[in-house]
Amino acid sequence: METPAVLAEPVRPPGIRPLPVLGGHLALDFANTVDDPLGPERWDHVADYGALLYWSVQRGIASPALQALAEARPGEADAVVRRAAELRDALNATFGAVVDGAPVEEAWELLRPFCVEALARMRLAADVHPEWDQPVLDAPLWPVADAAHQLLRSADDLHRLKRCAGCPWLFLDRSRNGSRRWCAMGDCGTHEKIRRYVTKRAQRRTG
Repeated sequence: METPAVLAEPVRPPGIRPLPVLGGHLALDFANTVDDPLGPERWDHVADYGALLYWSVQRGIASPALQALAEARPGEADAVVRRAAELRDALNATFGAVVDGAPVEEAWELLRPFCVEALARMRLAADVHPEWDQPVLDAPLWPVADAAHQLLRSADDLHRLKRCAGCPWLFLDRSRNGSRRWCAMGDCGTHEKIRRYVTKRAQRRTG
């Protein structure tokens, strides 16, 4: 089987934008792979194996060679996509609980199996850099799960963890004064400013 040198970008419907990468951390970026999650243009950017692999290759955590393997084993590839959705749900539940100051034990029970598998599959390169065996269709999930485990162990980064004030996306606030409120000022921040302006104008008219 031939391995594509470069993966083709997944086709998106008209009006669906390329997925912004705004979380500031691999695990959070994967948690944020559903764009406009509460809006009319909701789109899952890793809804099939080709899209999952494209996202992973763009982030430097998987090899394009997995595309040929996925085509040869479509049933297994579909199962990995379902596991990817479960991982994303576990990430949002776990880090959402951290942001909310809620108990994390139940969410951690969902995330822990992914972290355990990632550690079991990990090997260290000569420069003591973690690597994962390829080609295995599950391979894109392991660096994400390991990144989540590392984030949970980093008190400094957890202190910076926030949820966007306009949508459910998670991010690390690395601003100098820790005042970041939005996943992106040009998206949720702008929408909130417009909403406030319209509300105030309506109040002036009825006041």
